[in-house]
Amino acid sequence: MKAIILAAGYGSRLRPITDNLPKCMVEVNNVKIIEKQLSNLIRNGIELKDIIVVTGYKSDKLKNYINEIYKGVNIVENKVYESTNNMYSLYLTKEYVKDDNFILMNADVYYEEAIIKELLENDFENLIVCDDGIYIEESMKIVKNGNVITNISKAITKEDAYGVSIDVYKLSKQSGKKLFSIIDKIINVDKNLNSWTEVALDMLLKEEEFHSLDIKYNWVEIDNHEDLKHAEELF
Repeated sequence: MKAIILAAGYGSRLRPITDNLPKCMVEVNNVKIIEKQLSNLIRNGIELKDIIVVTGYKSDKLKNYINEIYKGVNIVENKVYESTNNMYSLYLTKEYVKDDNFILMNADVYYEEAIIKELLENDFENLIVCDDGIYIEESMKIVKNGNVITNISKAITKEDAYGVSIDVYKLSKQSGKKLFSIIDKIINVDKNLNSWTEVALDMLLKEEEFHSLDIKYNWVEIDNHEDLKHAEELF
């Protein structure tokens, strides 16, 4: 099992903290978001050599931190982070995970370690970690038909939403290959470099069966100062 952390973003709504730091290096009670995510993986048996972090904004600071504390983690730089979105960052990791199952996550989510434990122990190969029964306007929402997820999008209405994705996913080798094939078309044929990963994932749901891993653990997607305050209260 490999793991991809997409960490190229600005974090503009967390300024002035992010004036000189990438978003994932913002601290929650003195623990960096990226530090928490890497710890979650490592403590559940994912080796450093099997982790890929995609950097972008303030890349050198994040690279230096990882190389000092987590030497062995693979670092991929999105040099066009200013004009692309996280789908393009994921696209850059293709060669690292082409023959493996993998976990995928955005680098701005602070969450409990037990989520990775349950994700790895669950028998389903394709999973979207979900906080069921809640609706957050800015989050990716999911729709289910029975036990199977049929859609993922920010645009899903409150009436249709089963819950929200916490932006942590598990994909089989087969599903990963199909996802990268979809992304390849979006980027290289459609010339669209500025879409969310979930645009491609929503297309993949038409071809591959995904289930939700419903959790009741603490998690916060940290986009702004209010989110950061909330995370510090929870953790």
